[in-house]
Amino acid sequence: EPGDPLERVAFWDAPSTVQWFHDHGYTLYQRQLYDVYDEVSFSTFPSVAHEEGSTAEHPYAHYDLDSEIPLRAYESRGKVVFAQDSLNRHVAIKVVRANTEELAILHFLKRQDLDTLKKNCMIPVLDILPIEGFSFVVMPRWGPFIQSPWPRKLQEVLNIMLSLLKGLNFLHEHGITHRDFNGGNFLVDHFSDDRRLSNNKLRIDLRSRDCLSYAIFDFDHSIKLPSGVDRAQYRLPYYESWGTINVVADTEQGEYDFNPFIFDVGALGVSFCHSYQYLTYRVPMFAPFLDRLTTRNLAFRFTASEALSFFEEMVSQLSEAELDQPIESKDLNGTQDYDKYNRWAHVTPEFARKWSHYREPPIPWTTFLLGLMAVALH
Repeated sequence: EPGDPLERVAFWDAPSTVQWFHDHGYTLYQRQLYDVYDEVSFSTFPSVAHEEGSTAEHPYAHYDLDSEIPLRAYESRGKVVFAQDSLNRHVAIKVVRANTEELAILHFLKRQDLDTLKKNCMIPVLDILPIEGFSFVVMPRWGPFIQSPWPRKLQEVLNIMLSLLKGLNFLHEHGITHRDFNGGNFLVDHFSDDRRLSNNKLRIDLRSRDCLSYAIFDFDHSIKLPSGVDRAQYRLPYYESWGTINVVADTEQGEYDFNPFIFDVGALGVSFCHSYQYLTYRVPMFAPFLDRLTTRNLAFRFTASEALSFFEEMVSQLSEAELDQPIESKDLNGTQDYDKYNRWAHVTPEFARKWSHYREPPIPWTTFLLGLMAVALH
């Protein structure tokens, strides 16, 4: 939401705020000094130092001290701070407005048991501290950039994808549309120095041993439907898809409304395409799977449960040797849009014929024309 991050930083750093959280059992991280002019740093680090790293005890994450600034956190919007609880466990604290959909969803998550949330790849809510007009929502600190360092084997990629599909399905089963699926809203239960993760050795090792968990978080665009409302029939006006959440072309042809649950599936599909469509030559089933996640024919797009079932069946058909095969990193300079990349170029003619009913046809000229008209009218 709009607001000045520097004003939020000043609030978090105020001695009265620090004391308030201390009185409630949390020691806020210290802000890193910033030597450039009079600017404020968005980096913080623990107030209570650690002498060694720690393995995860769910819901708390693995962490290591392999950095010149151990456990540095970075958050540039000023909505979240990091802290240690009375047992020196690391947590994230987000300020959320009262009487919002986001807060209602976070209360819902707090009511779920930890095993359910772990199984369904959702970040747990540990505590909610209300004040006038707002609440402070406490969650375990997990790490950002879930693909960093880049996965080294196919199984590692599939584990990430499966986790996010489980999370999407859990939300939709409970009538929650996330509405902002992107890499910045996924977490992994390992953290270190947020600014130095690209070659983190512990995360590489944990990923190789299937010791990492992934989760969905950040519900500031989300909506939870009232009981009894059919999510298949739910609609929002087209302009609710605008902004940074608009990653799939469901409302670019002049549509006057859209189904945010269908939009969610497409958005996660776009995220998968951007990250993993280059691996279709290793997993030919990525071609029909990703096409059906992102198809323009919304009546044929997977639901969350259909996508999860299809994916689980697809993975079950892969051999141990296939799952264990090494993969190359994605060429960051060669990324193509989800609706322009030819995933089917990587499959055999026989495979293409067998799965032709899943194949997305080329974008027709009429769609381009409708898009131009919609832009002109808006």
